[in-house]
Amino acid sequence: MARETEFGRGWPVLAAAAVGVGLGLSPLPFYTIGVFIPPLLGEFGPLGWAPGDILNALAIYTFGAFAASPIIGILTEKFGARTVALTSIVTFSLAMMALSLNTGSKSLYILLWVVLAFAGAGTLPITFTRPVANWFKANRGIALGIALIATGVFGALAKFFAQYVVSNEELHFFGGSGWRSAYVLLGLLPLVIALPVCWLGLRDINDTPARDAAITRFKLPILSISLAGTLALIFIVLRQVIPLAEANGLRLEYLMAYGFCALALLPVGMMLLLDIRKAPPEVDESGPVVLEGLTLPQALKTWRFWLLAFCFVPISYAVGAVIPNIERILTASRFGMDEAVGLATLTGLAVFAGRMIGGFLIDRFWAPGVAFMFLASPALALWLLSQPGLDAGSATIAILMIGFGAGVEYDFMAYIVSKYFGMKAYSAIYGALYGFFALGAGLGPTIMTDIADGRGIHFFGIDTGILPGHDWEFTLTTAAIVLFCSTLPLLALGKYRYTVD
Repeated sequence: MARETEFGRGWPVLAAAAVGVGLGLSPLPFYTIGVFIPPLLGEFGPLGWAPGDILNALAIYTFGAFAASPIIGILTEKFGARTVALTSIVTFSLAMMALSLNTGSKSLYILLWVVLAFAGAGTLPITFTRPVANWFKANRGIALGIALIATGVFGALAKFFAQYVVSNEELHFFGGSGWRSAYVLLGLLPLVIALPVCWLGLRDINDTPARDAAITRFKLPILSISLAGTLALIFIVLRQVIPLAEANGLRLEYLMAYGFCALALLPVGMMLLLDIRKAPPEVDESGPVVLEGLTLPQALKTWRFWLLAFCFVPISYAVGAVIPNIERILTASRFGMDEAVGLATLTGLAVFAGRMIGGFLIDRFWAPGVAFMFLASPALALWLLSQPGLDAGSATIAILMIGFGAGVEYDFMAYIVSKYFGMKAYSAIYGALYGFFALGAGLGPTIMTDIADGRGIHFFGIDTGILPGHDWEFTLTTAAIVLFCSTLPLLALGKYRYTVD
């Protein structure tokens, strides 16, 4: 019998990881918060809330993720990615729904986002990329890219989904509030769609193989829940997109939404129709599973770890901070909110392309060089967005370039950890580095919007007196400079340390 290829053997793990990370803590709160700013300001603006107060949520959950990421990495090493991921999908769903309980108290708002960060930390790429990296060796880069494209796919769909719920009163079932109802429905998505798929398909090389697991006999009833949830998500997205396409013409962002709806169906469809009873190569060959590499304490003593850590903070600020602010940037340039949301969802398309192309390239070329090209190019996009008289064409190009750069960030981090630190303590090292990445991406949106609004940098309501009196042009131009300068040190990483696993 011919040996199965890596993809022939590992596709169920890849499908499960994609759905799990796509409906996890990384994309859902981040991609949708821009949709919630107008209704939250409408309700809580009279209580003194400003856009920066709402975007403080990302800073808050960043501190939570910064603290939780290393812990999740260590727990994953101890208990396995499967156990941590399945538990966290449930707790993340409940915490996401709990955001609907905000009463206008800023203290409660902060508490809810702290809970979200800790409850959802196990749904970050730290957890889901470990099984993928262990199942795929020759094709690790493209496999990680495929797994992580789901953040862009589900992030874009979630933005359309949330916008439709917020703007249509027939779905305001929770206290007559659109944003509260949207948070409850968003929170249901991981529970209904991701949990069944990951329960069946997410297995690391040391877990019981799916071919030997009794739960696979109940594949059809379990996956029917995921299928129903996916179809409901697609239905609501299409209810939002079709009228916009009829009114504005079949533009790229609407074509993208149709394509992403089809992609959202692909994992559960494949798992329903194909045989998921697979086993990793180590089990088939009855050989010992030996993972080479550094421990976390050893990695912390290397200069490469700290170079990556200090580079990821400004990179994630410059790229990550602009994504939840895109709607505000566009509405400041006189775009309507529905049009701004539609254009903002193009980041999902670009993230998709960036991860596929980036994953393909880092399997074949030196990853730091590929990352430099992908992460430095959005600097031009930030400058384009800063220009007065921004039109739809320029905005489309800029958003695609930013998403393209964002698409390679997680792939690069996961791949670099495996190549420079090995797989022995992959999740723990990745978790430690992810904390620095989360720091920039979480603090960035609030810093960016405060500077652009002319308020200067505020830290949880405290005026620091730093950089007051500026606008979007200054904010985006400086972010472009920061981005380019912080990608240059990546070229100093040198040769891979672990080329054979």
